Amino acid sequence: MEACIGNRVARASAMAAFACSIVLSPVVASATELLLAPNPWLAVDRNREGIVADIVSRWAEVTKSAKTGVLSEAQLREALAKLRADQLFSASLAGNYTALLNVFVEAGALSDGRAGAKPQQKVAGSGPELVYAPVTPCRILDSRYGAGGSLAAGATQSFKATNPGGTFSSQGGSASNCGIPVKAQAVTLNFTVFNTGAGPAFIAAWPFGQPNPGTATLNWTSAGAQVANGSVLPLCKGAGCTADFSVFASSNTDMVADVVGYFTEPSGGFVLTVAPSGAQYTSIQAAIDAAAAVATQSQPYLVKVAPGTYTEQITLKNYVDLEGSGLNRTQIQWSAGWPTMNAGAAAEVRSLRIDNFATGLLPAQGSVGVYVVGPNPEGFTVFRDVAIWALGPNDAYGIALASGSIWLLHSDVTAGQANGITTGEAVGINATGNSFVRVRDSRVSAQTTGPTRYAVERRDTTTMNVNNTAINGTIFGSPNCVSVFTFNLSPLTC
Repeated sequence: MEACIGNRVARASAMAAFACSIVLSPVVASATELLLAPNPWLAVDRNREGIVADIVSRWAEVTKSAKTGVLSEAQLREALAKLRADQLFSASLAGNYTALLNVFVEAGALSDGRAGAKPQQKVAGSGPELVYAPVTPCRILDSRYGAGGSLAAGATQSFKATNPGGTFSSQGGSASNCGIPVKAQAVTLNFTVFNTGAGPAFIAAWPFGQPNPGTATLNWTSAGAQVANGSVLPLCKGAGCTADFSVFASSNTDMVADVVGYFTEPSGGFVLTVAPSGAQYTSIQAAIDAAAAVATQSQPYLVKVAPGTYTEQITLKNYVDLEGSGLNRTQIQWSAGWPTMNAGAAAEVRSLRIDNFATGLLPAQGSVGVYVVGPNPEGFTVFRDVAIWALGPNDAYGIALASGSIWLLHSDVTAGQANGITTGEAVGINATGNSFVRVRDSRVSAQTTGPTRYAVERRDTTTMNVNNTAINGTIFGSPNCVSVFTFNLSPLTC
């Protein structure tokens, strides 16, 4: 990293569940390339009558209860008849009665005012609700090109169905994550077999780590057949999931699989969760990287972080917001150099604490909480309700900008430690180059026994607006200040 940060750095040149299977019509393809399998929603429509009957049967006891907010069997059938194929599919996966009604409400299928009368009880043993997200059909495996090759008669192979931080190239599939940014609970796959051995024969697919269920996912009757099949496939969960699903072939065959959608728990959607255990990710950076692979300006993502201390260095990405569980509940810390967080992306950070404990001197090993380098044409980072601490015993900078922009709202920035513990430079916010900084309704403090103690430091052509903010330390470089105060609330003139 290269930057000009404060006095010392200005002298340096560099810084150092549920599953279903619906048989589809065979697909004709050339010998050299296999076409995508048919859209599974066509299969849903073709099997609509049976799917409706299954849903009605599953909720028979509930519909007979005559409780307030519960649909009768006739009303249930009427609502199901109004659903599109994808909505009917979601209804078939509803894990409780509330989830089923939510499908109807979102589809506008309830016309009698019952939308607000939703029973909140969960049906015993029904499992968690899942949220379905369609994706552009994408190939996750092709036995002609992937590791393991063709499926041999009587053999089982295991595969990945979701790979948020990677690709499916090793399986002969796409050189992308197929637009699935999370570890899904289940996926909708189109299986197609070709170059098949003698029949009648079948393949069976099931979650990795579980026994073969003994039920066919796809069948064929003769050698050389080409058959396609749509299937909703639950995936391996928990520790030990080195793969997502397994496939058994009773006769030798080649096979491709194309993903068309995935299912997550309600927090899945456009929110990725991080926690020391029990969430989608244990690493904040891994979640940010996974979200950034699919996030756009029109569809940003949120990485939600549970309480805990996370020891890692973070680089923010465009259109991926980061939210903790509170200033004193979610802490990101780093001590092996600086900074703890590389900012400047078009993103917002809120409700967490950022600490840096690096012990050396700037520019190489000083303590820097947040660093921004260079302008970003996509936008800038907003820090809201955040505490940023640079607590190194030598040089400490809370926020350092070498060109670029940030907004700091309702936040605290502290550089250095009191009582003589920090003996080098301490700068709360340092901005150099062509930077833009806005600070509002915040507190900025610099604490050191060394010669340099700037609460805010503006250099070069930087624009710095500091509004309604308490300042503890000297102001350098005449920022544009409006209603700036010392910590004892005395007015401070820039």
